[in-house]
Amino acid sequence: MDISILERLGEQWAVLLVILERLVVQRQIVALVLLALGAETIARLLSPLLGKVSGADHQKNSRRSLPGTLTRWLRALEHIWSPILAVGIGQGIIALFTYYNWPVGLLREGLVFFWLLLSYRLVVVLLYAWRDEEEAKEAHRRILGPLFFFLLILGLQRAIVGIIDISGAQPFSFSGNRISIGALYRAAFVLYAFLSGGWLIQHILTNYLLPRTNADPGIGNTVRTISRYVIISAGILATLSSLGIDLSSLAIIGAGLSIGIGFGLQELVANFISGILLLFEQSIRPGDVIEVNNKVGRVEKLRIRSTTVRTNDNVEMIVPNQTLLTSSVTTYTHSDRSVRIHIPVGVSYNSDPAEVRQILLGAARRHGLVRASPAPAIFFEGYGDSSVDFSLAIWIDDFMNMRRVSSDLRFIIWEELAKRGIEIPFPQRDLHLRSSINWDELMRREKAAETE
Repeated sequence: MDISILERLGEQWAVLLVILERLVVQRQIVALVLLALGAETIARLLSPLLGKVSGADHQKNSRRSLPGTLTRWLRALEHIWSPILAVGIGQGIIALFTYYNWPVGLLREGLVFFWLLLSYRLVVVLLYAWRDEEEAKEAHRRILGPLFFFLLILGLQRAIVGIIDISGAQPFSFSGNRISIGALYRAAFVLYAFLSGGWLIQHILTNYLLPRTNADPGIGNTVRTISRYVIISAGILATLSSLGIDLSSLAIIGAGLSIGIGFGLQELVANFISGILLLFEQSIRPGDVIEVNNKVGRVEKLRIRSTTVRTNDNVEMIVPNQTLLTSSVTTYTHSDRSVRIHIPVGVSYNSDPAEVRQILLGAARRHGLVRASPAPAIFFEGYGDSSVDFSLAIWIDDFMNMRRVSSDLRFIIWEELAKRGIEIPFPQRDLHLRSSINWDELMRREKAAETE
């Protein structure tokens, strides 16, 4: 940081200390501190009473005497009691100071922050009351929280602009341009606006627009991802432009860095390009069931750098996009989500093949996840060493249910075969010993060997 900036801050700090020595200023600061502490204390004292009322309403709601919405609103009031009390008590303090002809300028500025806090908490309460909890948390974290922070900084700057003004300080420089603290604040707000807008557009596309168009999930994911990254890229350029940075100079720097990227970040760039190709090619889409690295799972998210695949055991695999693009990947749901599976069955040679066929078809019809069309099929595979081998071929709509359906059918088949008295044989071997020496001679030689 430049020494002139430190000197300027030191001068403004000295001015602030002189102002704080005035009695009228100290009186208003003490009033603001007592106002904040008093409002918070009263709110905490009222909170248990409000909790009992909402709890009683919840019990009544179980008997259908009051709607659950009223209960949620009563509980939500706990978060806005403090700023409501601060605003109300603050107005009374201002009236009292005016009665005694005391200055109230600092009190009015301080009351603005309580109004801001009240507005912020009221919007948060409405958000959580109207929307789903997970959706409300995400909107709170991405939009409302940062917006309140920026408004708070703006209010502080407005309150102390006549005393301390550091927005014009220029502690940084880039490519010969001096960057002020005020410019940094504006650039941060521009970046926040684009990031929040990108998330909001993606949320609207995912939950409202795309479901109504009945678009393919892969196309929807492509539209969401591309739109998000376009908005983020535009936000970065707008942020740099708001700082007064010449974008042509960045092009020169980027040309120099491209060589380093080519050597040091080959994998990252390859995954990035592979992600873009996968998004446009649609060879793998969210919701597809694929087999990669000898593991089967469903594609959860397809991002620019990597793809998330969730297995039946709820294990998430993060697969680089380059692997999906350059390696052989088995997909079970690319063009048709239905899959045929085969269940081998072996019965004894004493069984009637026609009866076995009827049993297997009946077992397939009993299972609710087996498709009626295409119809189940029975194949006579051949004559085994210990059994007559059949195969039950069925179609299901979701490959992820393959193990479950196969297990259920094996239970049903076992039960039906047992009812009909049809045996499922196990492998058997007959051992025949052939020798030119008879048994008595062999035993005699064995005893002679033991005696020796």
